[in-house]
Amino acid sequence: MLLMIPLMLALFMSNLDQTIVATALPSIGEDLHASSGIPWVVTAYLLTSAVTTLIFGKLGDLYGRKKIFQFSIVIFLVGSLLNGIAGSVPQLAAFRALQGIGGGGITSLVMAITGDLATPRRRATHQALLGMVAAIALIAGPLLGGAFADGLSWRWIFYVNLPIGVLAFLVVAARLHLPRPAAPGGGVDVLGALIVAVFTTCAMLITVWGGHEYPWASPVILGLIAVGVATLALYLLVEHKVAEPITPLRLFRSGVFSLAAAQFLTAAVVLFAGMVYVPMFMQLVQGKSAFVAGLYVIPLLLGVVAAAGISGPLIARTGRYKLYPVVGAVLTGASMAVLSRADQHTVALALIVPLALAGVGLGFFVQVCLLAGQNAVGHEDLGVATGVLNFFRTLGGAFGAALFGAILAAGLHARPSDPAHNAEAFRTVFAWTTPFMALALVLALAMREKPLRG
Repeated sequence: MLLMIPLMLALFMSNLDQTIVATALPSIGEDLHASSGIPWVVTAYLLTSAVTTLIFGKLGDLYGRKKIFQFSIVIFLVGSLLNGIAGSVPQLAAFRALQGIGGGGITSLVMAITGDLATPRRRATHQALLGMVAAIALIAGPLLGGAFADGLSWRWIFYVNLPIGVLAFLVVAARLHLPRPAAPGGGVDVLGALIVAVFTTCAMLITVWGGHEYPWASPVILGLIAVGVATLALYLLVEHKVAEPITPLRLFRSGVFSLAAAQFLTAAVVLFAGMVYVPMFMQLVQGKSAFVAGLYVIPLLLGVVAAAGISGPLIARTGRYKLYPVVGAVLTGASMAVLSRADQHTVALALIVPLALAGVGLGFFVQVCLLAGQNAVGHEDLGVATGVLNFFRTLGGAFGAALFGAILAAGLHARPSDPAHNAEAFRTVFAWTTPFMALALVLALAMREKPLRG
């Protein structure tokens, strides 16, 4: 537990910065006299963290997770300090990108180091703690961001990371001792890193720009899609040939690992729909304030926390895990189907209950997908496997943003001033999550339960 505390602090810090900035964006724009470019303060962090989640996991396997983890913390803290003193939006976006490099490494390596500290069967309890911390950070982010922006200054959003990160760094330096990896058989896969960075950039830009800055059928979006498909094909070719690939394709020879990655992606798609579009539904359909609408995400994330707290100890005790994603798919699918019937007259309790139950179901997925995926690979691939699984989660969020954003925009475009029609548009969005849960159920049933190593 002495080692889990700094790991939890570092994970809390990196996850907090995914959401803490959102509610402070108006204050940042006003203080820096910016009328455009503000969304890049959020997007820049998500983009670079997605890339380094994948890359730093592999670097940890090659050169030792402790060193790469400490490096990630340092980069994150330097980025936080520079963000706090930024004098313009372009500076802030650039420093957020630097901070995201460290944040992605922290997220990936915390999970991998937990794998070093415990066998897969005991690991379930440890990862339950990390899952709870990550969900709490996502809940706390918007609340703390608004509090700092109103009570102190938006710059404290970044300064608050410094004592947390320094404490985590010092404890890890003094107490974390991991075996040194064998000398790598080849150099760092620089070409693969560059290609996956281009692919991820295309995916993120499609998510951010599609249907907003540019129409979906515009040359810009179609060009990004073409480049994304081409770089994905090139990446697979490169990874097949290099000595030390960032994403060893042998991982996907394991059916358990492949199905765990696919389930992670589908769960992220649905989680994104709940986190983003439920608050929008509350504002545009039920006329709630932004603050009140944001509170409706809390039942969803508390459900994730509860599921991690329940399933982790049970998996550690029994060694059985296949049941949880099966139950999770049914529970989440049914809850989102209920949510798809909501309208402007639906009372609060009728929204809170299905959201909480959907969170429980998604929590079962998050807990088991990571555990089963790690258990399916050898220890020498633990870091890169963890990075790949987290990368699939990021892709799921990006795909969900593009898909549900397009569905909602098409629905709202017809009669944007009609509240009843707005309700129908959101109901369509929530209804579209049920096919993803049906797919997740099929994947969960197909996944063979490989005994957890003791």
